[in-house]
Amino acid sequence: MAIPDFQTLMLPVLRVAASRPVNTAEAVAHVSAEFGLSDNDRREMLPSGRQSRLANRVQWDFQYLVKAGLLKRESRGVYGITDAGRQVLAENPPRIDIHFLKAHSENFRQFREGSDTPAEGENVVPIGQPREAEEDTPEERIEGAFKDYNAALQSDIKERVQALNDTQFEQLIVKLMLGLGYGEGGSGKRTGGTGDGAIDGVITEDVLGLDKIYLQAKRYSPDSAIGPDKIREFAGAMDAHGILKGVFVTTSRYTRAAKEYAERSHKHLRLIAGDELAEIMVQHGIGVRGERKLELKRVDEDFFENLGE
Repeated sequence: MAIPDFQTLMLPVLRVAASRPVNTAEAVAHVSAEFGLSDNDRREMLPSGRQSRLANRVQWDFQYLVKAGLLKRESRGVYGITDAGRQVLAENPPRIDIHFLKAHSENFRQFREGSDTPAEGENVVPIGQPREAEEDTPEERIEGAFKDYNAALQSDIKERVQALNDTQFEQLIVKLMLGLGYGEGGSGKRTGGTGDGAIDGVITEDVLGLDKIYLQAKRYSPDSAIGPDKIREFAGAMDAHGILKGVFVTTSRYTRAAKEYAERSHKHLRLIAGDELAEIMVQHGIGVRGERKLELKRVDEDFFENLGE
């Protein structure tokens, strides 16, 4: 079953808090049982991988219900119901959502309208559904937008890389390895060209040149695939020089047989396809630069807990 959106969870969260003060883990366990969520549902993570989607939705329920005066913070991370919350439950509403909270709480209405108010002179263009119909928490929307932005950026990177000539692509792979921290204390250089013996670059990992990584760069069209013959040729070139580590990078993809050959090889072979190459470049700031930095902040519970000590 799909995880219910955070507005659907508001009423169940308020009900469980009516029996006793609860924390996030206890509320998550309650709503999981109520909606018959599987272990996989409970483990589903936000795009950042820092928190489960279900826990994030429950935490935002806590925040919204507190803003509406239906819950109160009993202690750090623990929430209990208020008299106003019990009164709402006594009305037996079929659902509690943002629209309901705005209708029942002046504080919540001011909270929402205050956050909706545009800056002076700012033009507001409605996008998608109205905010009362939102299914994702604010944090989910931010992370989702960030994920979409990066996906578009990676697509652009793939197009740029595909447009490089062979020499430029080989130089890129050397810069990629150095940007990932390989060759620190050593060096990296492009060796590709006529008669390169299937070796397009070398990363020397130490000053004395005792440990090396061989590189192979193949600029293929996206609809082509690298087969095991190319990987075998690369491994043979490594054998000829007594090298155990190799990285094979392509703008396209690998066949299953090519991947299986690399896995079976007694050498340390790492295959990087076009999609992963773009992802690595964005993740490690290679070929991209920061435009601006958005920092998400949370209340520092320790700061307020320790005041007066």
